[in-house]
Amino acid sequence: MIPKRYEKYEKVVTVACVNFATTWGNKATNLARMKAHIESAVAVGSNIIVFPELALNGYECGEESKRDGRSCTMHHETAEPVPGPATDAIAGLARQHGVYIVFGMAERDKANPDVHYISAPVVGPEGLIGVYRKLNLGTPPLNTESICFQRGNELPVFETEYGPIGVQVCYDFWRMPEQSRLLALEGARLIINPTASTAGDGKIEFMTLLTKSRATENHIYCASANLVGKERTFSYYGYSTIAGPVFPRTMPVFAQAAETEGIVTAALNFESLHRMDEINQWKKSYRRELISGEFARLKLEQG
Repeated sequence: MIPKRYEKYEKVVTVACVNFATTWGNKATNLARMKAHIESAVAVGSNIIVFPELALNGYECGEESKRDGRSCTMHHETAEPVPGPATDAIAGLARQHGVYIVFGMAERDKANPDVHYISAPVVGPEGLIGVYRKLNLGTPPLNTESICFQRGNELPVFETEYGPIGVQVCYDFWRMPEQSRLLALEGARLIINPTASTAGDGKIEFMTLLTKSRATENHIYCASANLVGKERTFSYYGYSTIAGPVFPRTMPVFAQAAETEGIVTAALNFESLHRMDEINQWKKSYRRELISGEFARLKLEQG
């Protein structure tokens, strides 16, 4: 049974995740290929199309960030405001085809052109709906995000024909499970994760298990779209994954890509999702007052 607050939304949504190989620093090439993937996803009936983190620009920072500890020239030169040329172009396709598109890009702050964000605009048939800015940035020595970019400060839920959706970007999704929980408590039934997860031992299991876990923990659907191929020095393994609970199966994967560029799709049924909520009503058991109190206590103790 669909709860009353969700009755006005479509009951089924087809989500497409794009395993995408960027051409580092070449927005024109990346945008053209994104448009081609959008057309392909539309052709197979997709309603929401997801591209990885920084798909428009390329993820990896230039050598100067690691060597000199300064902002990346490539991202500085290719960053755009939101709204801007890239969001206008993608929004035009979303409007033309009646779909929603979420994609990763380097965003330039409107007030200060030296401030950049790792962002994921959300566009739909009505145009630009909003933008999610990555909240948690990786730090040296592992990576240089915190040198090149500023953190976002909002955890919005975006309204669509298929109900409210949440967006997290990579590190936010993999390492900060409380953010997924907050989005679920705010009413999101689908969380989209544009990611740039680099290749390495156990990373396919990492992608699969954590996408399934975030979905299972919160009785939501989750869709992770990853980069593939090699940029400057980083390599990415793909395996974009769409998962979520369907009673009595708690952790099924509906679709998963491999390590080549391409699209995977899955039709997600919200009636099945709400059936899981009827069986296991975790929101009624969740000790919100205790959890929020513990966070407040820790903040006070840490000054």
